[in-house]
Amino acid sequence: MPAAIITGGAVRLGRAMALHLAKKGTNIALHHNASSKDAKETLTEIRSTGVRAESFPCDFTDLSAVEQLIAQVVSVFPDTELLVNGAANFVQEDIEHTETKTLQDTLHINLMTPFLLMRDYKKRINRGMIVNILDERILRNVPTFAAYSVAKSGLSHLTHLAAIEMGATVRVNGIAPGLILPPAGDTEEYLTRGAKLIPTLTHGNEEDILRGLDYLINSPFVNGETLFIDGGQSKGWARKKRGGKASPPVDPSWLDGGI
Repeated sequence: MPAAIITGGAVRLGRAMALHLAKKGTNIALHHNASSKDAKETLTEIRSTGVRAESFPCDFTDLSAVEQLIAQVVSVFPDTELLVNGAANFVQEDIEHTETKTLQDTLHINLMTPFLLMRDYKKRINRGMIVNILDERILRNVPTFAAYSVAKSGLSHLTHLAAIEMGATVRVNGIAPGLILPPAGDTEEYLTRGAKLIPTLTHGNEEDILRGLDYLINSPFVNGETLFIDGGQSKGWARKKRGGKASPPVDPSWLDGGI
């Protein structure tokens, strides 16, 4: 039975993808932060589907620990065929107000760790596919989450580079979500309010991302692509309703849901 590594797999989209793959018969190597309060519950739910799931805690700000992760997974799941780089932090600081620690941690978690995991996946596993979870903002210039935006843009470029270098044995693709989940601690009202600024006048949900993941898994000739699952938000404008009519486009810089 094949296995998948899901980073950031205890919560939000990572959890949804882990459960989705488990229901399809995939064993799960579940990465989470060592301090995660949700990992145990997520593992229990994954195991209830009948597959094997094991916990791989790792602090992604510690690159020396990151360099051990693929080897640890392979020792338990030698049949691993998929890496999903879904772990992320999401700190709202523009360039002027970005703390040095924010910059360092954000680049480590969102760019440097995926780089190292992709490198080691190629060296040790060298088959299957890597999926990097990006963000629709990589096509826009939104400075409100400056370090995060820079890191995700870098990860997008890395996705393309790796697809060229690794494509003969490992396909590499990306998924760029838009308005899918409210920020941690916010409510569904956030999505309802935000949907008014999306070209489709709707917001997405986890199922949209899972359908995109299935497409990438089941499409062996797709390599180096990014699926923008965002209702058109990444195309640089948003709709604003006035008196039942759409006004000229505006840039909703506040619309930041994260993954």
